[in-house]
Amino acid sequence: MAYDRRRLKDPLSISEARTTMDYEGQKLSENLFYYIILAFGAVGWVIGYINQDFTYVFYSWSVGVVLSCILCVPDWPFYNRHPVKWLESVPERREKAS
Repeated sequence: MAYDRRRLKDPLSISEARTTMDYEGQKLSENLFYYIILAFGAVGWVIGYINQDFTYVFYSWSVGVVLSCILCVPDWPFYNRHPVKWLESVPERREKAS
C-alpha cells in the first residue's frame, strides 16, 4: 500500500505511514535472500564443474548476492502486507503511596 507524502503533516512521521517491514515480510525477505543465493550458487557450481573453472561459481554467486541485496535490503511495499495491529495505549495510573 503506497502512501502520499503530500498528505502527511510530517513527512518523516512513521505513525501515519507504514514504512517498516512486518513480521511476515521479514520472513519472506530472509527466505528470498537464502533461496536466491542458494539457486545462483548451485547453477554456478554446475556450470563451473562442466567448464572446470571456479570463476563461474564465484561470478554466479556474486550476481546472486547483489540481486538478493537489491530485493531484500530495502523495505519494498510487498513486505508490508500484514501490518501489526497494536493495542491502544493504557493511561497511567498513579496511586498514592501511604
